Amino acid sequence: MWLVTGGAGFIGTNLVLTLSRRGDPVTVIDDLSRTGSHANAELLLDAPRVNFIRGDIRDPATLDDLARDLPEVMHIVHLAGQVSMLASLNNPLDDFSRNAQGSLNLLEAQRRFWPHSRSIFASTNKVYGSLSQYQVSEGESRYNFPDGRIAFGTDLPVILQGGYSCSKGCADFYFRDYRDTYELDTVVLRQSAVCGRFQNASADQGWASFLTKETLAGRRIQLHGRGKQVRDLLDVDDLVDLYLSIMDSTEVAGGCFNVGGGPERSISLLEFFDELRIRGEKPAFDAGAFRPHDQMYFVADTGPLEEQFGWTPKLNLMEIIDRLVEFERTAARP
Repeated sequence: MWLVTGGAGFIGTNLVLTLSRRGDPVTVIDDLSRTGSHANAELLLDAPRVNFIRGDIRDPATLDDLARDLPEVMHIVHLAGQVSMLASLNNPLDDFSRNAQGSLNLLEAQRRFWPHSRSIFASTNKVYGSLSQYQVSEGESRYNFPDGRIAFGTDLPVILQGGYSCSKGCADFYFRDYRDTYELDTVVLRQSAVCGRFQNASADQGWASFLTKETLAGRRIQLHGRGKQVRDLLDVDDLVDLYLSIMDSTEVAGGCFNVGGGPERSISLLEFFDELRIRGEKPAFDAGAFRPHDQMYFVADTGPLEEQFGWTPKLNLMEIIDRLVEFERTAARP
């Protein structure tokens, strides 16, 4: 039995539909507070072997009730939470309750009711802060590292900056601590630049999907910064494959990994716009002020994931962008 929190969100919907197609029983709990989650929930309600519960894991009683009905949970994927840095700065108490308190409640439920299960927590590269300790050089279309570094591992120092980083970092550390203190089987994935189907992106999260959607709609885009920030795109289908590989593994050493598309899938916003132009689209944009604590460059070192789970992303950068364009074109049709 799988339990997926936030299962009607972007990643959750893709994961749950994949599990349903595999014939795996899965219970979804989601409070449907995110944009687009109601529509995603309708898809899940029609999927076989999916049990959908509308609930909020910030309420411990909700998890107590869930445990009475689900005594045999073996796989937990924790995706519920608040995903916007700007929203976290506007309402830090709500951000903390959703990302930190809700996560601690779930860990307590795992400890009390499902101690033999394995859990995956979707953390974020934002736990590393702005990475301002590294001096980037500015190229024509992207920022680069002068020392030739192209990817980061989890040996980066954790520097929590801004509400979202602090709340997700708190949950990140709790998952790692419960692994050490209570010997729970927890896995932390510090994810970056995931994109794909069912992502209701905004200017503050899901940048590749957002830029694609705005370009297709013919709207002028206000950038945060000059567009030279670099990320490594990862299609959500490849991320789901990673979740399955982790859950299918007999043992997980270390318990904490950076997750992205890796150096081969790194791209700046300006380079992304060039790819949209190649596909016949006409992005229009203006440079603007940087977001607080924004990273000029982040690319994940995915080598440890390949070594331990045999996982590498299947889709290359061009395929990822083609799928984004097709999905957003389809979503925009009446």
